[in-house]
Amino acid sequence: AEYHEARDANRAAVLKFEEEQRRLRLLEQARKQGAAAGISAAATPGFVCPVPGASFINDWGFPRSGGRTHKGTDVFAPFGTPIRAVAAGTVRLSNSSLGGITVWLNATDGNSYYFAHLQSYASGMATGATVAAGQTIGFVGDSGNARGGAPHLHFQVHPGGGGPVNPYPTLAARC
Repeated sequence: AEYHEARDANRAAVLKFEEEQRRLRLLEQARKQGAAAGISAAATPGFVCPVPGASFINDWGFPRSGGRTHKGTDVFAPFGTPIRAVAAGTVRLSNSSLGGITVWLNATDGNSYYFAHLQSYASGMATGATVAAGQTIGFVGDSGNARGGAPHLHFQVHPGGGGPVNPYPTLAARC
């Protein structure tokens, strides 16, 4: 009886391990596809680096809590580092438990850009405000679900205002 219980427990552990390996392979495949689908620097003429001198890696598709995957690039810099508008356009400000203090930039280049985990907005920022490329729109922080972690900007690119694509290729070329 002990043998059968041990055998069954071992089989269950192996099945669980194999299931986790399949899940990780799918996540890695999705991450690579997301990276390949990134928007190129050529598709964003006049793009301004949001946080000059900051550090970042291609973390598109990395696993996140709740079974989510990362749909952006985290740009790490000290608290309070200015965040610049990457293009001219109109801003929409919001605050949520996930992104914290956020800015949506609907740019004149036809794309939308999302900035999350800000410490605060720049003076004069209000929903509907028009901003110039390079204008300070906020400051690096750890708001939302980043509270207590390393200060950073979570940055997304939404071509044509659609779903997010990997911003890393553009950031790597322009920052």
